[in-house]
Amino acid sequence: MKMKRNGAVFAVFLGALAALPPIATDMALPALTRIGAALGSTQAMAGMTLSLFMAGFALSPFFYGPQSDRHGRRPLLLVGLVLFAIGGVLATVAPNMAVLLIARLLQGLGAGAGMTLAMAMVRDSFHGRVAQSRLAVITVVANTAPIVAPALGTLVLGEWGWRAIYAANAISGLLLLVMALPALEETAPPASAAPKSLWRDYCQALGHRSVLSHLLLNALAFGWMFAYVAGSPVVLIEHLHASPALYTLLFACTGGGIVAGASLSGWLGQRGVAPLKLIFGAVLLAMLVTVVAVLLSLGSATSLTTLMPCLVLATAAFGMLAPCAAQGALEPLPALAGVTGGLLTSLQMAAGALASLLVSVLLPTLGILGMTATMAGFAFLTLLLVLSLARAPAARAVPLEN
Repeated sequence: MKMKRNGAVFAVFLGALAALPPIATDMALPALTRIGAALGSTQAMAGMTLSLFMAGFALSPFFYGPQSDRHGRRPLLLVGLVLFAIGGVLATVAPNMAVLLIARLLQGLGAGAGMTLAMAMVRDSFHGRVAQSRLAVITVVANTAPIVAPALGTLVLGEWGWRAIYAANAISGLLLLVMALPALEETAPPASAAPKSLWRDYCQALGHRSVLSHLLLNALAFGWMFAYVAGSPVVLIEHLHASPALYTLLFACTGGGIVAGASLSGWLGQRGVAPLKLIFGAVLLAMLVTVVAVLLSLGSATSLTTLMPCLVLATAAFGMLAPCAAQGALEPLPALAGVTGGLLTSLQMAAGALASLLVSVLLPTLGILGMTATMAGFAFLTLLLVLSLARAPAARAVPLEN
C-alpha cells in the first residue's frame, strides 16, 4: 500500500527522517565515557564518534541533494537509510575504537539523506501554506527528538549497555527502510533529459536572491539557537549552579520552546499570516531577548530565574522562523529542491559549528557573556538580513534553465 502524500503516514515518515540525526547524535551522549573505557581508549577518542558523525552529516547533503534532483528522491533516500543501518550494526559490534569511528562516519553519511530529502519531498508535494505547515511539523519533530534522546539513551544504557544504543539506531534505520521500500512513491518531478552541471545547479540556487537570503536566515537563526546549546552546560551548571537533573529539565524547556514556536508558525501560516511577517516577528523577538540576556550577563542580576525566560523565548523564535525560512528557500526553484535542501542542511550545520566555536573561545574569559553575546550577534546579523529581504521584490517560482 502506497503512502498518500496528504496522509498522516507520509507526514509521520517525513518527521521520522528528520528525527534520525538528533536521535543518532544525542542518544549516545550519556555513554561516551563508558565507550572509551570499554574499548580501551580515551574519552577524547570517544568524543570523536560525535565529531565524525557530524562531519558525515554535514558533507553528505552536497551529494544527496543534486543527485536526488537527477535520479529521484526515493533511490537516494534508500541509499542513505542502508548506510545508516549498516553504520548502526557495525557500531553495535565494533571490537575497537577504529571500527566504531568508521561506523559513526557511515551513520552520519546516511543520516544526511533524512533531513535533506524530507524537505525536498515536502517541496515536491506541497506549496504555499500547506508546505509551510508540513515544514513546521518537521521542525517540531526534529527538535523534540533532542529532548527525548538523552533520557532514552540513559535508560537504554542502564538496562542493556552502550552497544544497545547503536543497536537502537540500526533498528530505527531498518524500520524506515522497510517502511519505504514498498510504500514510498517517487515525489520528484521528471528530470530534464538535457545534460546537467552540478556547478550550474549550485550557482543557480546561490545566485537566486530570495533562495540565498532564506538559506542564510535559517543558518544564522540556527547559530543563535546552537550558541545556547553549546554553552548551556557550562553556563547553567557551572556558573548558575543547576544540578544535572535540573539542567536536563531546563534543557527540555528550551527544546519545548522550539516546538512551541514551530507549532505557532504552522498555525499562523494556515491562517494566512505571511511567512515574511512571521520571520520578522521571530527575529525581533530573538533580538530583544538576547539583548536582555546580554544586559543580565553584564550585571549582577543573572540567575536561572532571570536568564531562562530569555533562553526559552530565543529558542522559540528559532522554531517560529525555521519553517518559514525553509519554505522561502525551497519555493522559488522547484526543479532544484534537492540542491536547495542540501544547502539548507549544510549551511545550518556550518553556522552551528561556528557558533559552538565562538562560545567555546569566549566562555573561559567572558563567562556567561560569552554565550549571550554570541546569541545576540547572530540575532543582529539575522535582523540585518531580514530587513534586506523585506526590501527585495517578492520571489516567484521559476523553472530550471536549460
